[in-house]
Amino acid sequence: YKEFLKEQAENSTIWFSIIEKNNGVFMGQCSIKVNQPKNRDGVFDISMLPRYWNKGYGTEASRFMVDYAFKALGLNRVSLSVHEGNAGAMAMYKKIGFVEEGRKRRANWVEGHWEDTINMGVLSEEWAARYWNEDTS
Repeated sequence: YKEFLKEQAENSTIWFSIIEKNNGVFMGQCSIKVNQPKNRDGVFDISMLPRYWNKGYGTEASRFMVDYAFKALGLNRVSLSVHEGNAGAMAMYKKIGFVEEGRKRRANWVEGHWEDTINMGVLSEEWAARYWNEDTS
């Protein structure tokens, strides 16, 4: 697994470990990969260890990473793909501002059946309107 993570990090534009603040224990990882810089489209990826699912950690890390992608990397959009069976991830992505942009039908064989792969994205101006204009008082 460490070799897999090392390869992921080396092939990403930016890669972060997600760790517990109180004890430094590894919880997961997230990354942005910019394949074609002229298009300023970053591909977002996150994976969390199952014991940290449904506790808000993925939402917090995803919001941080997408915000960083727009502010620090100057991206125009952030894209991702998610399998339709991952309802929790899809709900979280929608909650933070991603919208479904298309699907690749029957693209993933999981536990004896086919699932679609759903493509989602968020644009910098959508993100800014949602998060950067918040009243911080």
